[in-house]
Amino acid sequence: MRFFENQTDPWGHLLGELKVFSKAPPPDAGRRFATTQVVPALRTIYRPSPELVVTIAERTGPTSATVIWNEPNCRYGYQTWRAAVSRVSGVCVISGKAIRRGDIVFKPQLRPVPLNAHAMILQSVVDRLAPLLEEESEQTGCNAGIRNSGIVR
Repeated sequence: MRFFENQTDPWGHLLGELKVFSKAPPPDAGRRFATTQVVPALRTIYRPSPELVVTIAERTGPTSATVIWNEPNCRYGYQTWRAAVSRVSGVCVISGKAIRRGDIVFKPQLRPVPLNAHAMILQSVVDRLAPLLEEESEQTGCNAGIRNSGIVR
């Protein structure tokens, strides 16, 4: 009697399981999800880490900014954020101030959907930090950005 005779082939087992799941079309096959349908599910999965560091690298226009998001769970270098009207209440990731529904905020661009899709920065915070970014850029010749280190509270 061979040793492996009574053992299940792990690769064969894995392929068999994959075949089972790939045979039936998903219940929503052919239906396209809007970003608003996909993004709410992330709220229950993802929470920012206490080690989160958010850096506004550049104010690229009146309605856009470049943000560096760094934490153990995910890192987005030079992520584009756009101004929008907040649809939900929340907390500004830089200042810690409350955000109410209807406030003007900056949010990450949603294509593709990032893990920090529900993060928001108050427009007033970005507006206050923009002159600091320009001043730093003029003094140093480069733009290192402004971090969420308690500057704006």
